Amino acid sequence: MTGSDAAPRIVIYGVGQYGCLIARLAAEKGWPIVAAFNRAGPKVGQDLGRVAGLGRDLGVFVQDSESGDYGALDADLGVVTHRDLLSANMDAYRRLMGAGLNIACHGVQSYLPRSNDPELAAEIEALAQVNGVTFTGCGIWDMSRIWSGILTAGPCTDISSIHISSLTDPQGQANSLAQIKQYCISDTVETFYAKGIDRNKAALSKKTIPEMVLRALGYTILESTATIEPVVYDVRVQTHFVPEGYFEPGLVMGVRFHCRTTTKEGVVGTGLVEQRMFLPGDVEHMYWEVEGRPRNRMRVERLDSAHATAGNLFNRIPDIIAARPGIVPVYEMGPLR
Repeated sequence: MTGSDAAPRIVIYGVGQYGCLIARLAAEKGWPIVAAFNRAGPKVGQDLGRVAGLGRDLGVFVQDSESGDYGALDADLGVVTHRDLLSANMDAYRRLMGAGLNIACHGVQSYLPRSNDPELAAEIEALAQVNGVTFTGCGIWDMSRIWSGILTAGPCTDISSIHISSLTDPQGQANSLAQIKQYCISDTVETFYAKGIDRNKAALSKKTIPEMVLRALGYTILESTATIEPVVYDVRVQTHFVPEGYFEPGLVMGVRFHCRTTTKEGVVGTGLVEQRMFLPGDVEHMYWEVEGRPRNRMRVERLDSAHATAGNLFNRIPDIIAARPGIVPVYEMGPLR
């Protein structure tokens, strides 16, 4: 597909927190929403405008994702906000790309499929090529993690290493206790390991953050790895998700990722990425350091985390529609503008 001045026609697959945010942004911009799909439940059959909190009808009724009509979707792009794993989203990809739609996916593995699940990445690439469409993973990482690193390194004539340290507020991106419990927040350390959070495939996708920046800079990737550990405090932590208004000391309050990417050229990318409950004075931020000539640093602060997620994805849609067929990562598209 090629871009045009016409408003993109979109389909929303997954009418949860972020699907609803995209629906509201599209309605505000006057972008046509052709259809919406969700798993079976109370949202199916309702008008999307009501489900998304617009307080009015859009004339688009949420369809069951398993039994919905994909045969006559007159749209440019499908926004998939269903799951983080490629394997959990494949039905959505097959249905939407099979209908001739480009894909903007919110799932973390979709940013760099080749490094997260090479087998499924090959299938996605084949689907995109056969149908002449583009597949792109996008969202909050786009500008705050990936492009901020590329821009920091841009002026360098020589680079020896890059490093990102970041802090994300789980409450800023969630609307329920169940959502922040995906990383066992408010559970015991024993539960953290019993549930295998240290081996969680979606969480381990953080390894691709330094990798994507190094790929954009032209380096040859040898290996990307990540380790995960729980974050525990010895003080109470305020929260609006439980009646008491706080979590007790000694429980898991988040996760910490250590990332490392090596390259054939000898340049190393590392990351210390924290997603944890905030303590007084904490600010959500990403901080890039580039060692080389010249040495550069950049700090990005995210003050509206949930909207930043939706805004990055929404503003990337025209680029995806205009891109070549196949898997096209955001680092190949240029910064948002």
